[in-house]
Amino acid sequence: MKKKNISTESIVSQIDEIVASDIDDEKVMMSIEKGRYYGLDPVGSRVWELIGKPVRVSELIDALLLQYDVDRETCERDVLEFLEDLYEDGILQVEG
Repeated sequence: MKKKNISTESIVSQIDEIVASDIDDEKVMMSIEKGRYYGLDPVGSRVWELIGKPVRVSELIDALLLQYDVDRETCERDVLEFLEDLYEDGILQVEG
């Protein structure tokens, strides 16, 4: 799958076919459809939790800025890159 060009105005959410479990501060997930496993660090795990329901990327970034000591530019860049990776792997739904 190629890049979606997700923006801060895009609305993103998890796909339904992912089975996830928490191990310490990390999340381990499996795509039933693709038979692939994913492991997320604590920040990636928090993003995954926040996209459990459709959310605008700008609101996702706002929520992360309240929780982590990071500047907006860095947070936005890293979140957009992470979401693009999830989309490429077919485990993220994107609207707009």
